[in-house]
Amino acid sequence: MKRSPLIFIAVALILGIVVAGAFYYFQRNSPRYALHQMVTALMQKNYQKFYSFLDLKSILGSLTEETGKDLIPQDILPKGNFIGDLGIKMGSKFMQQVVPQIFDTFEKEVRAVMNKYLETLTTQELLALEGAIALADIKQQGNEAQVTLRFPRDEGSLRLTMGRDPEKRTWRIISVSYEDLKELVKKKLL
Repeated sequence: MKRSPLIFIAVALILGIVVAGAFYYFQRNSPRYALHQMVTALMQKNYQKFYSFLDLKSILGSLTEETGKDLIPQDILPKGNFIGDLGIKMGSKFMQQVVPQIFDTFEKEVRAVMNKYLETLTTQELLALEGAIALADIKQQGNEAQVTLRFPRDEGSLRLTMGRDPEKRTWRIISVSYEDLKELVKKKLL
């Protein structure tokens, strides 16, 4: 019995639609897609959408913790110093408790300062950011992803950690490398 070529075309079309749908679903639920959406929101000056991809409390908390390590030189405390270790741990716990409360108090001011900076971004800088995202090194493990953005013009990079909300299946930046951020700020200011 001869099969009509229409059957083969219909099956290929259905299979193509299923593959394209699966690709779209997985692409849309990826860290890279969330980063692209962030840049799109910046280009449209839709800062509310931009902030939906950032966990500012978590980012500020991790930056505060890493900044604290810079403030206390590790070489001044002798190894095995129980009181020194206890003080550092207590200070770290204290900051973890205080930073979210400080952020809640000053959230509007933090966003206002960030908005002022975001307004100064040029189209060229936004396109460079889009390019860095397209070429980003992303290592995903479960609901967490390590992202490295490289900026060839500045010869710098920025490492981010992203987390996925299991219920909403959306990705958000939850921490930024303090060392990378410090280097980028130095290059920008000097």
